[in-house]
Amino acid sequence: MLQHNITKEQRVGIWPDETIEFIHLDDVEHDDSIDQLSIQSNDAVISNAKSAKGSFAIKVTIVFLLLIVAISGALFRYYKIELDYNEKVLELQSDAKLSALAGNYQEAIAYLDEAISIRPQFNPLQQDQNLVYVAVKVERIAAELEAIIERGDEAEAEKKLEEFRQELNGYKEPIFDKQREKLEELNMKYTILSLTNELTTLGSISDLGNLLNVVNGLIGEEAEALRNQIIDRIRTTATAEVNDLLTKKKFTSALTTTESALAWARADDTLLELKQRVKQEQTTYELAEEQRIQKAMEQAAAEDYINQTAAIELIEYEKVMNELGNIVVVAYMKNVATRSIFDVKIDYKIVDSAGLVISGGTIGVTPSYIGSGEGMSFSVTLPEGLDYEEELDVTVSNGSWSLE
Repeated sequence: MLQHNITKEQRVGIWPDETIEFIHLDDVEHDDSIDQLSIQSNDAVISNAKSAKGSFAIKVTIVFLLLIVAISGALFRYYKIELDYNEKVLELQSDAKLSALAGNYQEAIAYLDEAISIRPQFNPLQQDQNLVYVAVKVERIAAELEAIIERGDEAEAEKKLEEFRQELNGYKEPIFDKQREKLEELNMKYTILSLTNELTTLGSISDLGNLLNVVNGLIGEEAEALRNQIIDRIRTTATAEVNDLLTKKKFTSALTTTESALAWARADDTLLELKQRVKQEQTTYELAEEQRIQKAMEQAAAEDYINQTAAIELIEYEKVMNELGNIVVVAYMKNVATRSIFDVKIDYKIVDSAGLVISGGTIGVTPSYIGSGEGMSFSVTLPEGLDYEEELDVTVSNGSWSLE
Protein backbone atom coordinates (compact mmCIF):
# COMPACT_ATOMS: atom_id res chain seq x y z
CA MET A 1 0.00 0.00 0.00
CA LEU A 2 1.39 3.42 -1.03
CA GLN A 3 1.35 5.99 1.60
CA HIS A 4 2.85 9.33 1.00
CA ASN A 5 2.57 12.99 1.94
CA ILE A 6 2.96 15.88 -0.49
CA THR A 7 3.91 19.21 0.94
CA LYS A 8 4.11 22.47 -0.90
CA GLU A 9 7.11 24.71 -0.12
CA GLN A 10 7.44 28.36 -1.40
CA ARG A 11 10.91 29.91 -2.02
CA VAL A 12 10.98 33.79 -2.34
CA GLY A 13 13.66 35.41 -4.54
CA ILE A 14 13.83 38.49 -6.78
CA TRP A 15 10.62 37.33 -8.28
CA PRO A 16 8.48 35.94 -5.28
CA ASP A 17 5.58 34.34 -7.32
CA GLU A 18 7.65 31.29 -8.27
CA THR A 19 6.87 28.05 -6.34
CA ILE A 20 8.31 24.57 -6.44
CA GLU A 21 6.59 21.41 -5.09
CA PHE A 22 8.63 18.76 -3.37
CA ILE A 23 7.23 15.16 -2.66
CA HIS A 24 8.34 13.49 0.54
CA LEU A 25 8.01 9.64 0.43
CA ASP A 26 7.34 7.48 3.52
CA ASP A 27 8.52 3.89 4.01
CA VAL A 28 5.52 2.07 2.41
CA GLU A 29 4.91 -1.07 0.55
CA HIS A 30 4.77 -0.61 -3.14
CA ASP A 31 5.09 -2.43 -6.36
CA ASP A 32 7.32 -1.94 -9.26
CA SER A 33 4.74 -0.05 -11.23
CA ILE A 34 4.35 2.47 -8.49
CA ASP A 35 8.09 2.75 -8.16
CA GLN A 36 8.40 3.30 -11.84
CA LEU A 37 5.76 5.98 -11.72
CA SER A 38 7.39 7.55 -8.78
CA ILE A 39 10.78 7.62 -10.52
CA GLN A 40 9.28 9.15 -13.60
CA SER A 41 7.49 11.73 -11.55
CA ASN A 42 10.63 12.68 -9.67
CA ASP A 43 12.59 13.01 -12.88
CA ALA A 44 10.02 15.44 -14.20
CA VAL A 45 10.12 17.52 -11.04
CA ILE A 46 13.90 17.69 -11.05
CA SER A 47 13.91 18.62 -14.71
CA ASN A 48 11.41 21.40 -14.10
CA ALA A 49 13.41 22.66 -11.11
CA LYS A 50 16.62 22.85 -13.10
CA SER A 51 14.86 24.73 -15.86
CA ALA A 52 13.48 27.25 -13.37
CA LYS A 53 16.88 27.78 -11.72
CA GLY A 54 18.57 28.44 -15.08
CA SER A 55 15.99 31.05 -16.03
CA PHE A 56 16.37 32.81 -12.65
CA ALA A 57 20.16 32.93 -12.91
CA ILE A 58 19.99 34.51 -16.34
CA LYS A 59 17.59 37.16 -15.11
CA VAL A 60 19.74 37.93 -12.08
CA THR A 61 22.84 38.19 -14.24
CA ILE A 62 21.16 40.58 -16.65
CA VAL A 63 19.84 42.77 -13.85
CA PHE A 64 23.26 42.77 -12.18
CA LEU A 65 24.94 43.78 -15.41
CA LEU A 66 22.43 46.56 -16.02
CA LEU A 67 22.92 47.76 -12.47
CA ILE A 68 26.67 47.80 -12.91
CA VAL A 69 26.32 49.76 -16.15
CA ALA A 70 23.99 52.29 -14.48
CA ILE A 71 26.21 52.71 -11.46
CA SER A 72 29.30 52.99 -13.67
CA GLY A 73 27.60 55.67 -15.76
CA ALA A 74 26.55 57.58 -12.71
CA LEU A 75 30.00 57.27 -11.20
CA PHE A 76 31.60 58.43 -14.44
CA ARG A 77 29.29 61.41 -14.66
CA TYR A 78 30.00 62.27 -11.02
CA TYR A 79 33.74 61.84 -11.58
CA LYS A 80 33.61 64.05 -14.67
CA ILE A 81 31.74 66.80 -12.82
CA GLU A 82 34.11 66.66 -9.86
CA LEU A 83 37.08 66.69 -12.20
CA ASP A 84 35.72 69.81 -13.91
CA TYR A 85 35.21 71.43 -10.50
CA ASN A 86 38.77 70.62 -9.52
CA GLU A 87 40.14 72.04 -12.74
CA LYS A 88 38.04 75.20 -12.28
CA VAL A 89 39.23 75.63 -8.68
CA LEU A 90 42.87 75.13 -9.65
CA GLU A 91 42.48 77.59 -12.50
CA LEU A 92 40.94 80.20 -10.16
CA GLN A 93 43.67 79.57 -7.60
CA SER A 94 46.34 80.03 -10.27
CA ASP A 95 44.71 83.26 -11.48
CA ALA A 96 44.53 84.49 -7.90
CA LYS A 97 48.21 83.83 -7.37
CA LEU A 98 49.16 85.66 -10.57
CA SER A 99 47.02 88.63 -9.59
CA ALA A 100 48.46 88.70 -6.09
CA LEU A 101 52.02 88.52 -7.39
CA ALA A 102 51.18 91.47 -9.66
CA GLY A 103 49.86 93.42 -6.68
CA ASN A 104 46.19 93.20 -7.75
CA TYR A 105 45.00 91.99 -4.36
CA GLN A 106 41.27 92.72 -4.73
CA GLU A 107 41.20 90.79 -7.98
CA ALA A 108 43.00 87.90 -6.28
CA ILE A 109 40.45 87.90 -3.44
CA ALA A 110 37.60 87.76 -5.95
CA TYR A 111 39.16 84.72 -7.65
CA LEU A 112 39.64 82.98 -4.31
CA ASP A 113 36.07 83.76 -3.19
CA GLU A 114 34.75 82.05 -6.32
CA ALA A 115 37.06 79.06 -5.81
CA ILE A 116 36.02 78.73 -2.13
CA SER A 117 32.35 78.75 -3.14
CA ILE A 118 33.09 75.65 -5.26
CA ARG A 119 35.42 73.88 -2.79
CA PRO A 120 34.71 75.36 0.67
CA GLN A 121 36.57 72.53 2.39
CA PHE A 122 39.76 72.96 0.36
CA ASN A 123 42.03 74.52 3.03
CA PRO A 124 44.78 75.81 0.69
CA LEU A 125 42.25 78.26 -0.78
CA GLN A 126 41.55 79.77 2.64
CA GLN A 127 45.27 79.88 3.40
CA ASP A 128 45.95 81.70 0.14
CA GLN A 129 43.19 84.19 0.88
CA ASN A 130 44.56 84.85 4.36
CA LEU A 131 47.95 85.64 2.82
CA VAL A 132 46.30 88.06 0.39
CA TYR A 133 44.52 89.81 3.27
CA VAL A 134 47.87 90.17 5.05
CA ALA A 135 49.36 91.60 1.86
CA VAL A 136 46.49 94.14 1.67
CA LYS A 137 47.16 95.19 5.26
CA VAL A 138 50.89 95.51 4.66
CA GLU A 139 50.24 97.56 1.52
CA ARG A 140 48.07 99.95 3.54
CA ILE A 141 50.77 100.34 6.18
CA ALA A 142 53.32 101.03 3.43
CA ALA A 143 51.11 103.76 1.94
CA GLU A 144 50.67 105.37 5.35
CA LEU A 145 54.42 105.23 6.01
CA GLU A 146 55.23 106.82 2.65
CA ALA A 147 52.80 109.68 3.34
CA ILE A 148 54.36 110.27 6.79
CA ILE A 149 57.85 110.39 5.28
CA GLU A 150 56.68 112.81 2.59
CA ARG A 151 55.47 115.27 5.21
CA GLY A 152 58.77 114.95 7.09
CA ASP A 153 57.51 113.56 10.43
CA GLU A 154 60.59 111.58 11.46
CA ALA A 155 59.31 110.36 14.85
CA GLU A 156 56.00 109.09 13.46
CA ALA A 157 57.76 107.56 10.46
CA GLU A 158 60.06 105.61 12.76
CA LYS A 159 57.06 104.07 14.57
CA LYS A 160 55.23 103.21 11.35
CA LEU A 161 58.39 101.73 9.84
CA GLU A 162 58.73 99.39 12.82
CA GLU A 163 55.07 98.39 12.43
CA PHE A 164 55.68 97.66 8.75
CA ARG A 165 58.73 95.57 9.61
CA GLN A 166 56.91 93.58 12.32
CA GLU A 167 53.86 92.95 10.14
CA LEU A 168 56.01 91.55 7.34
CA ASN A 169 58.26 89.56 9.64
CA GLY A 170 58.12 85.80 9.10
CA TYR A 171 56.42 85.83 5.69
CA LYS A 172 58.64 84.29 3.03
CA GLU A 173 56.01 83.66 0.33
CA PRO A 174 56.55 85.18 -3.14
CA ILE A 175 53.41 87.29 -2.72
CA PHE A 176 55.39 89.44 -0.27
CA ASP A 177 58.38 90.00 -2.55
CA LYS A 178 57.06 93.39 -3.67
CA GLN A 179 56.32 94.30 -0.07
CA ARG A 180 59.85 93.43 0.99
CA GLU A 181 61.17 95.61 -1.84
CA LYS A 182 58.84 98.39 -0.67
CA LEU A 183 60.15 97.99 2.87
CA GLU A 184 63.72 98.46 1.65
CA GLU A 185 62.67 101.49 -0.41
CA LEU A 186 60.83 103.16 2.46
CA ASN A 187 63.59 102.31 4.91
CA MET A 188 65.97 104.14 2.57
CA LYS A 189 63.60 107.13 2.39
CA TYR A 190 63.32 107.20 6.18
CA THR A 191 67.11 107.11 6.48
CA ILE A 192 67.37 110.01 4.04
CA LEU A 193 64.76 111.95 6.03
CA SER A 194 66.64 111.33 9.28
CA LEU A 195 69.98 112.35 7.79
CA THR A 196 68.44 115.43 6.17
CA ASN A 197 67.08 116.55 9.54
CA GLU A 198 70.49 115.92 11.08
CA LEU A 199 72.09 118.05 8.37
CA THR A 200 70.23 121.13 9.61
CA THR A 201 71.90 120.79 13.02
CA LEU A 202 75.50 120.52 11.80
CA GLY A 203 77.85 123.48 11.44
CA SER A 204 81.43 122.28 11.23
CA ILE A 205 83.17 120.89 8.17
CA SER A 206 84.24 117.83 10.16
CA ASP A 207 80.66 116.97 11.19
CA LEU A 208 79.41 117.55 7.66
CA GLY A 209 82.16 115.31 6.31
CA ASN A 210 81.25 112.49 8.70
CA LEU A 211 77.63 112.75 7.58
CA LEU A 212 78.77 112.66 3.96
CA ASN A 213 80.61 109.42 4.68
CA VAL A 214 77.34 107.85 5.85
CA VAL A 215 75.40 109.06 2.80
CA ASN A 216 78.11 107.80 0.45
CA GLY A 217 77.12 104.30 1.52
CA LEU A 218 73.54 104.81 0.31
CA ILE A 219 72.13 104.49 -3.21
CA GLY A 220 69.24 106.08 -5.04
CA GLU A 221 68.17 109.50 -6.25
CA GLU A 222 67.27 110.71 -2.74
CA ALA A 223 70.73 109.74 -1.47
CA GLU A 224 72.36 111.53 -4.40
CA ALA A 225 70.32 114.66 -3.72
CA LEU A 226 71.27 114.60 -0.03
CA ARG A 227 74.92 114.04 -0.94
CA ASN A 228 74.81 117.18 -3.11
CA GLN A 229 73.21 119.14 -0.25
CA ILE A 230 75.97 118.10 2.14
CA ILE A 231 78.72 119.00 -0.33
CA ASP A 232 77.05 122.37 -0.91
CA ARG A 233 76.97 122.94 2.85
CA ILE A 234 80.67 122.05 3.03
CA ARG A 235 81.35 124.62 0.28
CA THR A 236 79.37 127.41 1.92
CA THR A 237 80.76 126.66 5.39
CA ALA A 238 84.34 126.59 4.11
CA THR A 239 83.83 129.79 2.11
CA ALA A 240 82.41 131.66 5.11
CA GLU A 241 85.25 130.51 7.37
CA VAL A 242 87.91 131.32 4.79
CA ASN A 243 86.52 134.80 4.12
CA ASP A 244 86.59 135.55 7.84
CA LEU A 245 90.15 134.27 8.13
CA LEU A 246 91.25 136.29 5.10
CA THR A 247 89.84 139.43 6.67
CA LYS A 248 92.07 138.74 9.64
CA LYS A 249 94.99 137.90 7.32
CA LYS A 250 95.19 134.37 8.75
CA PHE A 251 96.24 132.73 5.52
CA THR A 252 97.65 129.53 7.03
CA SER A 253 94.37 128.82 8.83
CA ALA A 254 92.44 129.64 5.67
CA LEU A 255 94.48 127.12 3.66
CA THR A 256 93.96 124.52 6.37
CA THR A 257 90.21 125.09 6.12
CA THR A 258 90.18 124.61 2.35
CA GLU A 259 92.28 121.47 2.63
CA SER A 260 89.88 120.08 5.23
CA ALA A 261 86.89 120.75 2.96
CA LEU A 262 88.63 119.20 -0.04
CA ALA A 263 89.37 116.08 2.00
CA TRP A 264 85.59 115.41 2.04
CA ALA A 265 84.66 116.90 -1.34
CA ARG A 266 87.58 115.83 -3.45
CA ALA A 267 88.30 117.75 -6.67
CA ASP A 268 85.38 120.09 -6.06
CA ASP A 269 85.82 123.02 -8.45
CA THR A 270 84.45 125.63 -6.04
CA LEU A 271 86.75 124.55 -3.23
CA LEU A 272 89.74 124.36 -5.57
CA GLU A 273 89.04 127.92 -6.71
CA LEU A 274 88.71 128.98 -3.07
CA LYS A 275 92.07 127.43 -2.27
CA GLN A 276 93.66 129.19 -5.23
CA ARG A 277 92.17 132.51 -4.10
CA VAL A 278 93.64 132.04 -0.63
CA LYS A 279 97.08 131.40 -2.12
CA GLN A 280 96.82 134.45 -4.38
CA GLU A 281 95.73 136.73 -1.55
CA GLN A 282 98.50 135.32 0.63
CA THR A 283 101.08 136.01 -2.08
CA THR A 284 99.72 139.51 -2.65
CA TYR A 285 99.68 140.23 1.06
CA GLU A 286 103.18 138.89 1.63
CA LEU A 287 104.52 140.94 -1.27
CA ALA A 288 102.74 144.04 0.00
CA GLU A 289 103.97 143.34 3.50
CA GLU A 290 107.47 142.94 2.24
CA GLN A 291 107.20 146.22 0.40
CA ARG A 292 105.65 147.86 3.44
CA ILE A 293 108.45 146.61 5.64
CA GLN A 294 111.01 147.78 3.15
CA LYS A 295 109.34 151.14 2.93
CA ALA A 296 109.04 151.29 6.69
CA MET A 297 112.68 150.51 7.01
CA GLU A 298 113.54 153.19 4.50
CA GLN A 299 111.23 155.59 6.19
CA ALA A 300 112.69 154.74 9.56
CA ALA A 301 116.15 155.30 8.19
CA ALA A 302 115.09 158.62 6.73
CA GLU A 303 113.41 159.57 9.95
CA ASP A 304 116.45 158.54 11.87
CA TYR A 305 118.59 160.64 9.57
CA ILE A 306 116.31 163.59 10.07
CA ASN A 307 116.16 162.99 13.76
CA GLN A 308 119.93 162.89 13.94
CA THR A 309 120.87 165.58 11.42
CA ALA A 310 117.93 167.73 10.36
CA ALA A 311 115.46 167.87 13.19
CA ILE A 312 115.03 171.67 12.94
CA GLU A 313 113.35 173.56 10.12
CA LEU A 314 113.31 177.39 9.81
CA ILE A 315 109.77 178.57 9.24
CA GLU A 316 110.10 182.36 9.16
CA TYR A 317 111.90 185.31 10.70
CA GLU A 318 111.26 189.00 11.35
CA LYS A 319 113.07 192.10 12.55
CA VAL A 320 111.73 194.38 15.23
CA MET A 321 112.89 197.49 17.07
CA ASN A 322 113.28 197.07 20.79
CA GLU A 323 112.69 199.73 23.39
CA LEU A 324 116.36 200.75 23.25
CA GLY A 325 116.15 201.40 19.55
CA ASN A 326 118.17 198.32 18.57
CA ILE A 327 117.24 196.06 15.69
CA VAL A 328 116.33 192.54 16.86
CA VAL A 329 115.93 189.55 14.50
CA VAL A 330 113.49 186.85 15.74
CA ALA A 331 113.60 183.40 14.00
CA TYR A 332 110.75 180.86 14.30
CA MET A 333 111.52 177.16 13.78
CA LYS A 334 109.80 173.77 14.03
CA ASN A 335 110.81 170.33 15.30
CA VAL A 336 110.47 168.13 12.22
CA ALA A 337 111.90 165.07 13.94
CA THR A 338 109.63 162.14 14.76
CA ARG A 339 110.67 162.36 18.37
CA SER A 340 110.90 165.11 20.96
CA ILE A 341 114.15 167.02 21.30
CA PHE A 342 115.74 169.07 24.06
CA ASP A 343 119.02 170.93 24.83
CA VAL A 344 118.84 172.45 21.37
CA LYS A 345 121.76 174.64 20.09
CA ILE A 346 121.38 176.32 16.69
CA ASP A 347 124.04 177.51 14.26
CA TYR A 348 122.74 180.66 12.51
CA LYS A 349 123.96 183.42 10.19
CA ILE A 350 122.50 186.83 9.31
CA VAL A 351 123.70 188.67 6.19
CA ASP A 352 122.75 191.96 4.57
CA SER A 353 121.75 192.64 1.03
CA ALA A 354 125.38 192.78 -0.03
CA GLY A 355 126.04 189.37 1.42
CA LEU A 356 128.03 190.65 4.32
CA VAL A 357 127.63 188.66 7.54
CA ILE A 358 126.16 190.91 10.13
CA SER A 359 125.82 188.30 12.87
CA GLY A 360 126.33 184.55 13.35
CA GLY A 361 127.17 181.80 15.81
CA THR A 362 125.53 179.22 18.00
CA ILE A 363 122.52 180.05 20.11
CA GLY A 364 119.97 178.26 22.29
CA VAL A 365 116.23 178.17 21.64
CA THR A 366 113.11 178.40 23.69
CA PRO A 367 111.43 176.39 24.97
CA SER A 368 114.05 173.94 26.12
CA TYR A 369 111.86 170.89 25.36
CA ILE A 370 110.19 170.66 21.95
CA GLY A 371 107.85 167.84 20.98
CA SER A 372 107.61 166.44 17.44
CA GLY A 373 105.95 169.03 15.23
CA GLU A 374 106.11 171.77 17.85
CA GLY A 375 107.70 175.22 17.39
CA MET A 376 110.72 176.99 18.90
CA SER A 377 112.44 180.33 18.42
CA PHE A 378 115.48 182.40 19.14
CA SER A 379 116.26 186.15 18.89
CA VAL A 380 119.47 188.10 18.04
CA THR A 381 120.17 191.80 18.62
CA LEU A 382 122.04 193.27 15.68
CA PRO A 383 124.96 195.71 16.06
CA GLU A 384 124.18 199.40 16.26
CA GLY A 385 124.34 201.65 13.25
CA LEU A 386 122.37 199.38 10.89
CA ASP A 387 119.62 200.84 8.83
CA TYR A 388 116.29 199.39 9.80
CA GLU A 389 115.23 199.32 6.20
CA GLU A 390 118.23 197.19 5.25
CA GLU A 391 117.11 193.84 3.86
CA LEU A 392 118.44 190.99 5.88
CA ASP A 393 118.65 187.22 5.28
CA VAL A 394 118.73 184.65 8.08
CA THR A 395 119.97 181.08 7.60
CA VAL A 396 119.93 178.28 10.17
CA SER A 397 122.15 175.27 10.04
CA ASN A 398 121.74 172.30 12.29
CA GLY A 399 123.38 172.59 15.56
CA SER A 400 123.01 169.99 18.23
CA TRP A 401 120.14 168.48 20.27
CA SER A 402 119.21 165.48 22.27
CA LEU A 403 116.51 162.99 21.24
CA GLU A 404 114.04 161.74 23.71
